[in-house]
Amino acid sequence: MALVHCALIWEEVQSKMNKAFRIICPVCILLVLSLFIACSSDNPASTRKPPEEPVLAGSIGVYADEEGTDPNLVDTGGTVVFYVVHDVANGATASAFKIETPAGWVRIGAEVQFPLSIGDIDDGIAIAYGTCLFDAVHVMTLTYQSPGNSPSGTLFKVLPHSVWPEGIQVVDCRNNLLENGIGKESPVSLP
Repeated sequence: MALVHCALIWEEVQSKMNKAFRIICPVCILLVLSLFIACSSDNPASTRKPPEEPVLAGSIGVYADEEGTDPNLVDTGGTVVFYVVHDVANGATASAFKIETPAGWVRIGAEVQFPLSIGDIDDGIAIAYGTCLFDAVHVMTLTYQSPGNSPSGTLFKVLPHSVWPEGIQVVDCRNNLLENGIGKESPVSLP
């Protein structure tokens, strides 16, 4: 099927090449050759996905533990403590994000682990770490009164800061602003 499609494209290209050859356009020739090569079924490049860029900014999520290993949050119907953890292998000095709290949950406290922060987690908070930190960085401790009846599909979501909605923002250890941080979704379950 792909070869039939390529043959039809090739016929159209040949028709256009007659006009292009009159003006002797080397750029057009290169484009036609690359199109023909890309349509070849023997060309592994036509089926290979481009490599994904590493997310140097890391990910930020709400976890049941300070190390950021347990993303499963439990609705006990009482007071619960969760942790905001920035998982960043390449290091970071600051981050900016907000947290979407599920309906029925009441936040009792939001303690930032570092001395310098601006804003709040509802609209967006920017937190300076004070130094270059790596791996699982415990950023905040959150205390909630849980409703005890969270429906299936309830999530805590880390989202971009309201002022900078392009993405989760992180400052790396070289003071570069990265806007490709990943905001995680943490599922809530009943005990």
